[in-house]
Amino acid sequence: MLNVVVIAAALWSGSSQYPVVSSQESIVDSRESIVDSREGSSTIQESSTINHSPFTIQKDSTLAEVTISAPKYPEKLDRSGKVVSVISAEMIQANQGKSLGELLQQSVGVAVVGARSAPGTNQEIYVRGANTGHVLLLMDGFPLNDPSHISSVMDWNLISLANIERIEILKGGQSTLYGSDAMAAVINLVTKKNVKGIQLVMQGGGLGTHQEQISWSTTQGKNQIQLQAQNYATDGFSSAKIAQGKAEADGFKQQSWGLKWGRDMGKLGNLDFSYSSQLYQGNVDNGPFVDDRDYTSEAVSHSFRSQYQVSKFTIRAFQDLIHREFRNDSSDVAANAWSKFSLSSYVGLNQGLEAFVKIPVKENATLLIGSEYRRQKTEQSDLSISDYGPYVSPDLAEKQKTQQIVGTYATWQQSWGKFGYEVGARWNAQSTFGNYFTYNLNPYWAISQTAKFFGNYYTSFKTPSIYQLASPYGNLDLQPEQGKTIEFGAEKKLKAWRIRAVAFENQVNQGIIFQAMDIEPFGKYQNISQQQTRGIEFEISYQTSKFQADFNYTYLKGEMTDRDSTYSSLIRRPTNAWNLYLQAKLANKWSIGLSNQFVGQRTDYFYDESTYSVQPNPMAAYIWTDISVHYQINAKWKVSAVLKNALNQEIMEITGYSGQPRNLQISLLGNL
Repeated sequence: MLNVVVIAAALWSGSSQYPVVSSQESIVDSRESIVDSREGSSTIQESSTINHSPFTIQKDSTLAEVTISAPKYPEKLDRSGKVVSVISAEMIQANQGKSLGELLQQSVGVAVVGARSAPGTNQEIYVRGANTGHVLLLMDGFPLNDPSHISSVMDWNLISLANIERIEILKGGQSTLYGSDAMAAVINLVTKKNVKGIQLVMQGGGLGTHQEQISWSTTQGKNQIQLQAQNYATDGFSSAKIAQGKAEADGFKQQSWGLKWGRDMGKLGNLDFSYSSQLYQGNVDNGPFVDDRDYTSEAVSHSFRSQYQVSKFTIRAFQDLIHREFRNDSSDVAANAWSKFSLSSYVGLNQGLEAFVKIPVKENATLLIGSEYRRQKTEQSDLSISDYGPYVSPDLAEKQKTQQIVGTYATWQQSWGKFGYEVGARWNAQSTFGNYFTYNLNPYWAISQTAKFFGNYYTSFKTPSIYQLASPYGNLDLQPEQGKTIEFGAEKKLKAWRIRAVAFENQVNQGIIFQAMDIEPFGKYQNISQQQTRGIEFEISYQTSKFQADFNYTYLKGEMTDRDSTYSSLIRRPTNAWNLYLQAKLANKWSIGLSNQFVGQRTDYFYDESTYSVQPNPMAAYIWTDISVHYQINAKWKVSAVLKNALNQEIMEITGYSGQPRNLQISLLGNL
């Protein structure tokens, strides 16, 4: 059991040690390197309870009726030019049995590499072909970062869908409102609120998988209390793809629990507090094509969040504490292993405080002003024992392992008649590199309540991670990565049909990559790359009370230039991808669904030990198919089944690692 008290104390002490980058992370990194408030709502006001019909389709009659929370306060979609997608509570329930990464894969422009690999695999999320560190993840509007990670991103294995009501995906560079990392998109996970009574989910199926979820809520006077807990376990399958012999199945266990307390204080506003904790333990393999029987990983996170709202003023505070540990014991040593034993520990502390106010200036005009403070700190250590003896990573200085950033922002939104726009700016002061400025402009033309044209221009940034600054390969002179996004699009709703098309271009200057050197430490992070990604997103949907069809297509073309060469930036990302989702109500109690995804050809890079060099590996396209069936037992209970990888295709998302085989998951959902 990880000692949280010791970890928290260590974060405030003066000792620190360097991390070791896994082979999987280092190869990729060397080549590339919405908020919910108590006012907010999703595309349509959604219930936190389980649907009492086997098939529920949300229908939006006009764009003017759709509400989003992209600008940190609820706004009608027809008054925004931003590109927003929402995965509703109904869609999450219809895909019961899938993970967060698998569900996100169905969204246009989103690729989650590792979501279909063995449980516990490091998942990398790419939006519009941008790098994995260029997507900011939020939980109820609070940023989720792990300062100990090489790209400061959160370990997705610590995130469960158990308490998620809906997911908002806001495309484009959103640094004006959200600061660092929001270069390609912001993904906001909105947790369940106002849950009525007790909700239960029980799941079981292939690969030795089972899951149990429970949530409970009560109201006592002006106080509301909500509890939730989740347990998930699977025997899994081999992480590494083994050509011969029988490989060990790599199992995975995950638990989460949380507490929410809220109080309505009338004219004095609303106060909310939440605590959540996530824990996982898993078996992993020591590199591509290499089975390892005693390589394990475990992690735990503890999150505290609070929010106070009165009138149009909001203040938030949060703290996330994450500890990840990787142990490769000495009882099973692979033939090509460098060390006989290794133990790596990564600890990250992420803290923040934010306040913002919405000011109605005049009719159809709003000013939003806010400021935030973030502090990140890490403790990292590595021990390995080889034939050459033990190696212990060196310490980091106190100043190097901590970074702070202060941001102040303002946005102005105005509309008149069929035209409108939003303009915003943000000033940032970072403790390592100094000041940086970002801005955005979002005009639109709503030609009717059902049609709209829009064009957006964003600038954005990503601060260097503590590892990139202070590791043995670090560079304290690093500057932030700078992004520019331009997009044009149109959307139209006609009775049961809805269409949206967007063309975009993302540019990244001063990109941080790992540059090889001939002298020790034989590599260093530097601002020497330029990246350009262009693409098209197309979506069309058809909805009636008994049938739903959604199709989306993404085209990408990416190019990266460093000092030595120009090459495709779409590592592990396809040029062409499409999704087709169908669901139909067959009878009063039965419905069925079909999900197809085409993932086009893509190229991965891996370290070839025979040549001591990084080599390209073209990977074939594939079609992934899931089939689901839903049956409503009565008003309170229903059962769902999903057959994942129905065609049983042998896929490979990462060179040398296995893809998920065909398996059936059955879930029972109910209210008490």
